[in-house]
Amino acid sequence: MSGGVGWLVSLAGAGLVVAVLRDVFRTLWQPSGRGKVSRWLTAGLWRLAGRADGRLAAVTGPLALALVAALWTMTIILGWALIYWPHLPSGFSYGASLNAAERAGFLDAVYLSVVTVATLGFGDIVPADGWLRIAAPLEAVLGFTLLTSVVSWISQV
Repeated sequence: MSGGVGWLVSLAGAGLVVAVLRDVFRTLWQPSGRGKVSRWLTAGLWRLAGRADGRLAAVTGPLALALVAALWTMTIILGWALIYWPHLPSGFSYGASLNAAERAGFLDAVYLSVVTVATLGFGDIVPADGWLRIAAPLEAVLGFTLLTSVVSWISQV
């Protein structure tokens, strides 16, 4: 991906990450208790449950929590994948068994993001550029923070 376009893709990914973090903050730590995305999703689920004559009311709340958490996680993974993608393969070091030229696709960026956000760190793809060496651990910290925040949120309900 060319330089200017690559940085725009990375910037779009950063925008997604910031948007999710804003929604997480507004949902979990502000007194109003609802970010825009989580409010929209839970309200939509409750409307659907209401149309089903209340039969789904018992599972709507837990389902809403799970879907909001899944949406946050998937969006963070997508955002970080967009950040990494333009910089594959040149910004990363690859394990001996991997051909770097074959590991520059979007799915490779998603794989890297999932492994990093889940704090697995297999070590087969490692950031080499200075700013990526800072960004990847930041994603891991955000992933761990998101996990603990969601678990705390669910346990409070």
